[in-house]
Amino acid sequence: MAGADEGLLELVSDYLSLPDTGGTGKGMVAGGAISPLLGALYLHPLDEAMLEWERKGRILYRRFMDDFVILASSRHALRKAVRKVHEVLSDLMLALHPVKRFIGRTVKSFDFLGYQIHPNRKLRPSAVSLHRLTERARRLYEREASIQRLWQYVIRWHRWLHGGLDGMVSYKGGITKYWVYVLKHLHITGATVQP
Repeated sequence: MAGADEGLLELVSDYLSLPDTGGTGKGMVAGGAISPLLGALYLHPLDEAMLEWERKGRILYRRFMDDFVILASSRHALRKAVRKVHEVLSDLMLALHPVKRFIGRTVKSFDFLGYQIHPNRKLRPSAVSLHRLTERARRLYEREASIQRLWQYVIRWHRWLHGGLDGMVSYKGGITKYWVYVLKHLHITGATVQP
């Protein structure tokens, strides 16, 4: 790592070896404190390659942690970008997830970071986000959480949905829409908490 002293390199090496009980030389602690920093450093070559294409006006590239999106105005530009992604990831000894990826026309919309992205609409929660909302609410309810506790969970989820995205996420139905959605999926009737 550029500019790192020997002590820091040893610390990172120790950190990377923590989950390696089988001596495979692979892996790192999921959710560890420095995992985001190490991921950003490791994927820097991908960022550089994609940002070079972006500066030329061929694509739009955005990455958050290990999730990224590439938008292109033409099929030709997209194919070249995908080819470059595979090339860079191969050099890094990485590969795209075989299922969790989408390559296609954006007029059909796509999911990214828990949102459904459509070119002519505001952001909405993805089907996966809604499923997680109801499953976590179900687990709370099964542990005999009160209706008030479920309501607080839906409030926090709704804050996440709109957090930092002022005006970009659809407010249609507001929090009431998601509260009713959770109650319906949990088959709860006559809830006394009013949003």
